[in-house]
Amino acid sequence: MFKKTTHCFLLILTTSTAYAEENPEYIGDILNMPRVVVGDTLIKDVKLQLNFDNGKFAVTELGESIPRFSTNIVGIDEMLIDNIHNLSWINGSHACMINADAAMTASTDAVAYCSTLEFAGYSDWRAANSIEMSDMIINADRLDIQLNYRNPNCQFMATSDGFVKTENTLAPGEIVESAVNSGTRCVRNN
Repeated sequence: MFKKTTHCFLLILTTSTAYAEENPEYIGDILNMPRVVVGDTLIKDVKLQLNFDNGKFAVTELGESIPRFSTNIVGIDEMLIDNIHNLSWINGSHACMINADAAMTASTDAVAYCSTLEFAGYSDWRAANSIEMSDMIINADRLDIQLNYRNPNCQFMATSDGFVKTENTLAPGEIVESAVNSGTRCVRNN
């Protein structure tokens, strides 16, 4: 079953949900979708032949399948690439860098630190917001992706708008208002 919307298509499959992340393009009766997410996989360049009268479709072409997370090694450090959200996260010795003693300054420190960071040839790093950080931690933990920290026991990440518990706690990804001795993990849009 599919539902036509203004900006994207939502395809309900029997085992999982798929959705197009970019506006589809019609050419005749073929729907071209540059990015489709199915579960934890990004599929590029999906083409469907649609029949809106009977509600059926047929996949005519599938492009490259890419897992949610991949790693890019940079010298002795690494970046964790979130292929679904088009984000790169620092996942090496520059992760968990802020150690603010006062929770009220940690978010400000994280924003300042990330905005001046030059890493892997990029200078457009930024502090993540709480929702981005929470989503990354929850899904990395669920998919058994190794997150590296300067302090291996790091329990809180400072974000631009609060704090998030790491996988080193009983509630990975939980957004909290206050935390002491937090670190941060800078992110950039790809």
